[in-house]
Amino acid sequence: MLRFFAFTTILLTCADHWTTWLCLKDPVTGWNVSEANPVADWLFRWAGLSGGLVIDSLITLGAVAFVLTTPVFDRIVKVGLLAGITCATGYAVANNVEAIQRMGLSPWPGIV
Repeated sequence: MLRFFAFTTILLTCADHWTTWLCLKDPVTGWNVSEANPVADWLFRWAGLSGGLVIDSLITLGAVAFVLTTPVFDRIVKVGLLAGITCATGYAVANNVEAIQRMGLSPWPGIV
């Protein structure tokens, strides 16, 4: 289960970053879209959207690697941490996908 949740955390983080970028990259007429996470919002204002997403990706990868390899936490704690992150990130992706659909955006701009 530990590797499963590590994989789903990384996979859902990629989906979260893609859908966040789609939602925030350009203003959408008639919509006031903003980042709900205040830390991510600060990061995006500080480093720009793309830069902030790269930094967030690196932090996430480092955190997952730490959780997988550290002897500080028991296995059950590691599984619980990654399961919680997976659930929270999945919720963020679901919200972003709903926003993309409501705003009429394409998930693959320039391709579809």
